[in-house]
Amino acid sequence: MFAQQLKKLRKKTPHLTQLDMAKNLGIAKTTYASYEQGKRTPDIETQNKIADFFHVSLDYLHGRTQKNAFSTKQMTVAAHIDDEVTEEQMEDILNYIDFIKQKHAKKD
Repeated sequence: MFAQQLKKLRKKTPHLTQLDMAKNLGIAKTTYASYEQGKRTPDIETQNKIADFFHVSLDYLHGRTQKNAFSTKQMTVAAHIDDEVTEEQMEDILNYIDFIKQKHAKKD
């Protein structure tokens, strides 16, 4: 599944070649080609570089989840928590999230 996902992501990016990807990852073109052919699997560091390059999760690369690991609602909440949030405020936010989850778990 990794090989198919990798190839699909590369082909979705206009004008991105195997050579471009190999250069970006600092590996030989033949090595990268072997990843897309399913003959080799990259080490975790290289997998992380690939995921970062395409802005996807490792789970997505391995065919285990949707493209983005987070839902739109989760991303919206995260976008409203900026660098100006103090440690104490962050602790309050996390405690509130736990409270809401426990509150709704009791209903089920």
